Order: sequence, then structure tokens, then C-alpha cells
Amino acid sequence: MGYEIRAMSFAEIMDAGFRIVRRHFGLIVGIAAALYVPVAVLGTLVTPQAVPGAGPWAGAGTVGSIGFLIGLGLYTIIVSPIVSAAITFAIGEIYLGRSATVGQSLRVGASMLLPIVGTSLLVGVCIILGLLLFVIPGIYLFLSFLIVWQIMVLERHYGFAAMGRSRELMRGNLLRGLGISVAGGIVVAVVGGAIGLVVGHVPLLGPIGEGIARSAGAAYTSAVAVVLYFDVRCRKEAFDLEHLARLVAGPTGPGEAPLA
Repeated sequence: MGYEIRAMSFAEIMDAGFRIVRRHFGLIVGIAAALYVPVAVLGTLVTPQAVPGAGPWAGAGTVGSIGFLIGLGLYTIIVSPIVSAAITFAIGEIYLGRSATVGQSLRVGASMLLPIVGTSLLVGVCIILGLLLFVIPGIYLFLSFLIVWQIMVLERHYGFAAMGRSRELMRGNLLRGLGISVAGGIVVAVVGGAIGLVVGHVPLLGPIGEGIARSAGAAYTSAVAVVLYFDVRCRKEAFDLEHLARLVAGPTGPGEAPLA
């Protein structure tokens, strides 16, 4: 099922992100759950309990717990970019009226792991340096690089090329990006908090519910970011007309060509 590709209002972007996740919940949240559910469950194994010495890893010793935490951190560092790229790819395909599967999306995410990690480090360093320079430059850079992830995954641009393109596209759209980021964060926090209150104290169901809540939150924020990316391109590059021309020219396979 395709979606209308056009410039949208603030409310329309938020609503479109919700509709994408609702209609394709199993696919999108399923991809995200590949990261967040295992991390949430395994994380409880190294969380100290209320009774001293009663934690599940109390008998394994400090070295074992530290080793487990390091392994969990490495898993997150490696898997998180793959899963995030896979979600962005799947949502991009869905939004353009094409199809995607969990396996296909994860393979695409894995194929771009190294350039995505490298670009993300560059973006992080720039934002941190900006925050150290009286905060405001850091906020500006954060908003300027708001769609750099979508550019990497959907256009296959990386490094300074992706960062420069994101800044160019976001020029004149920073306030929209700020509003969408704040509103999306509030929605995710409220939903995640509600799920946590319901199942947070159940021994096994709690971590799984927490992982699913994080998965749904990641899915929604990714969907909104993808819609924002296409919205900006429609405003600055008439992508809606370009997309219509592609549809008239004939169908293409999923993920056959970047959207640059």
C-alpha cells in the first residue's frame, strides 16, 4: 500500500508516521525487536537486585559480570546500526509503495554497517563540539543532521557528503525538525512509560514488554524521520513530481536504486 508523496504539515507528518507503524507493525517492530528485546532481557541479568548478593549474576563474580556487560555493549554497538538502517530501509520502501521483508531489510542494514558507523561518529563528534561551544551551535548541528541517517540508507551517501546534504536539505526547516523531534520524543516517552507501568514488575514479561515498547518507539521515530525526509525533498527538490515520473516510467524492484 503506497502513501501520498507530498509536502505535509507538522500534524500530517506525525500522523503519517503513526499510520505506517500501525499498518506494518509486525514488519517494522519485528525488525526493531531483534535488537531491543534481547538487550532488555539480557540487561536484567546484570542488574543488581534489592537484596545484596541475590542478583542472577551474583555468583558469577565481578569479572564475569563485567565481561557480560562488555559483550552486551559490543552487541548493541554492532547490531544497533544494522537494525536502525534496516528499519529506515523498510519504511522507505513501504512509503514509496514497494515491499520489504525482515530478512531483506537486515541484509541491507548489514551491508552498510561500516560507513554508517563512521558517519555516525563524525556526526556525534561535531554535535559534541558544538555543544561545548555555548550549546547553541550543538543544537543547530543536531537539527542540521536530523535526516543524515535517511540520506545514508536511502541515498547511499556517507561521511561528509551525507552531512553536507542533510544540512542543505534542512536549511529553512530547522524549526519543523525541532518540533517533530520534541513531539516524537514525548509520544515515545508516554507510550513507553505506560507499557512500563503495566508490565514493568512482572519477572519475565517486564523486560520483554520494555523491549517491545522500545521497539515501537524506535519504529515510530524512524517512520516520522523518513516522512520528514521525503517532505523536505518535496519542498526543495519537487520529489513528488519526480516520484510520479518514475511510477509512469515503470515499476522497479525493491531497493534497486538510491533516491539521490
